[in-house]
Amino acid sequence: MTSQQVLSEPARKPTGSFDRTTLRFNQAMIIFFLVAGFVLNLPLFVLFVAAVMAIGTAIPAAALFQRIYQDILKPAGVLKPDLREEAAAPHRFAQGMGAGVLILALIAFAAGSSTLGWALAIVVAALAAVNLVFGFCAGCFVYFQLQRLGLVSK
Repeated sequence: MTSQQVLSEPARKPTGSFDRTTLRFNQAMIIFFLVAGFVLNLPLFVLFVAAVMAIGTAIPAAALFQRIYQDILKPAGVLKPDLREEAAAPHRFAQGMGAGVLILALIAFAAGSSTLGWALAIVVAALAAVNLVFGFCAGCFVYFQLQRLGLVSK
């Protein structure tokens, strides 16, 4: 089931227009920096992506990758908007989960376990790739399950 299918269920009403191109560009940048960090063995890239994701979750208007798309790429016509009627909250939740996993990766690096650190970082990159390629957002799925259980407000 794709995140789009989950969002289209009658019990979950969209709360406005959402630009999926913003999401796809954000995912592509996450994948790029985490894979580059792995290939170059630079955990600093994990720190960078974790910071971008955490800040973007806490302050959506300050999300660096999304700002690059909104302020540079979209106005220049490099990427076109893909507006959908869906809520942004599940995607922010997923981004926060990804940031949390990357923070755990950074703790692993600091503790001397680079294998665990890279494994956690690659999990985040892989889940971003699944969403980018197949449209399934694992973090959104978790969000909707928590919502179903009444642990996240509708």
